[in-house]
Amino acid sequence: MRIITLGFPLPSAEVDNHSIANAPALYEYDACLIDPRAVSLQIEGVAAGSADLRKPDGTPVRAGATGAFHFGLGELLTLRRDEMARLLGKGGVVVVIGYPNVPHPVVSTLPGANRYSILPAPDGVIYTPPQFLPADGSSVTLVDRNHAFSGYLQDFRTRITYRARWDTTRIENFDKVGRVFARGAAGVGIGVEFRVGPGQVIFLPPPTQELRGMQRRPMTEAIVDGIGRAFDAPPPETMPAWVRRFDLPGVKEAETRLKEAEGGFAEAEGRLVEARAFHAEAQKFRGLLWGEGHYTFEPLVHEAMQTLGFEVRDGGGGGRVLLHEGDGDPPKQTALLEIDFADGTVTERSYLRLQRRIEEEFLRKGERRKGVIVVNGQRLTAPSERKQPYSDLLGNACANFGYALLTGDTLFTLVTYALEDSGLEDPDAETLAAIREIILDSDGPVSVEEMDEDALDEDEGDEGDEGAEEGEAAAASDAPAAEAAPASADGAAPAREAVTADSEGGG
Repeated sequence: MRIITLGFPLPSAEVDNHSIANAPALYEYDACLIDPRAVSLQIEGVAAGSADLRKPDGTPVRAGATGAFHFGLGELLTLRRDEMARLLGKGGVVVVIGYPNVPHPVVSTLPGANRYSILPAPDGVIYTPPQFLPADGSSVTLVDRNHAFSGYLQDFRTRITYRARWDTTRIENFDKVGRVFARGAAGVGIGVEFRVGPGQVIFLPPPTQELRGMQRRPMTEAIVDGIGRAFDAPPPETMPAWVRRFDLPGVKEAETRLKEAEGGFAEAEGRLVEARAFHAEAQKFRGLLWGEGHYTFEPLVHEAMQTLGFEVRDGGGGGRVLLHEGDGDPPKQTALLEIDFADGTVTERSYLRLQRRIEEEFLRKGERRKGVIVVNGQRLTAPSERKQPYSDLLGNACANFGYALLTGDTLFTLVTYALEDSGLEDPDAETLAAIREIILDSDGPVSVEEMDEDALDEDEGDEGDEGAEEGEAAAASDAPAAEAAPASADGAAPAREAVTADSEGGG
């Protein structure tokens, strides 16, 4: 039995470990183990030019189409998918370390490319929501103790954290194409096996953390043993309908009990799914405080900007453009948006990307746009304890060149303020207009300054009142930079706050 891995090295004489680029033809093997997250990193690395990956003959893999002296990334993914289909077509086994799918728009020659582009699926199955969903949990229950990978799940159940789950109710005729052999809390499918032609695609939950050296050997043995057992296991068969005519004592009572339990479970699971969706929607903007990633933090920033009344559109080249209604001609004012995040201090790379976009647009159209940068540095530290979420160089550069710089917790506070001010369903238009003006008029870090509750109440009650005028002045961002508070590091959103621009820069 020959096994090849892509992105998940196993120290075994039976296993050849490779990247997505330098692997031989996958159908040369009996089984393939793939870590989609590692494959994603390799794809993005090639597209960014930071990963030097080469085919077995030494030809470098590059973004774009295949050229005289390099192999195109899109062509590589297409090739691997064909090889994977041939491996499954000869009865091979593909083991997948289950991570949620993410798109790879950087693969320009393969529209719609994603993390699972190289993996064929059975009819009616997709590796994206609503069937295949992100999840995080550590509760693992083995449903089929005779499954080929029961050893892996039993031996490592305390060291497994599932990152994705299957909603098999969304798969039509699931029983004909797959089966669940392991579940998480509330019965979600985390260990699922599919039949793809004569082959098998088996999804396993990943280990909680990467195991190194000798620690990896027991897991290697469990996985290799599971692959071997998968070849030996007969394909699951459905009992013929005529068998039901042969009765046994207690069978009817057991079937009735099973049907009632399944009905109750389905009803409870439906309520749970609905409650989880409601909860996720209600708390989604908390991700601005600690999120990262092009598929987690960035969409939240876009939605937060939309909540504040901006339109967010594709600006080309992977960037985004903010639009909002203005009084000038043309009536819509625009700004270019950049987003960055880090476990540590965010560097000036977002500023450099933004500056390049602004200069390119100026050369094309003769128009210099406003720049807005949203960053989430030191994201795993409480906002009030973040010493330097972004570098001094980034803060000073934004202040000097007139770019607005917002941290994730500042944007969180602005959204919270807007929603609290007038309710979740219909934020006040004047409040949103004032916040948008603050952002677009700011040069450098935008900070949040607490406002007296009574002053805000006066502002909302009577625009002619003196207290209201003071409140509007605090929220209009016309205050001198010297009066601005330092960049906010407080993650607790006050009930009422105003916004100012901090022109001092820095972190």
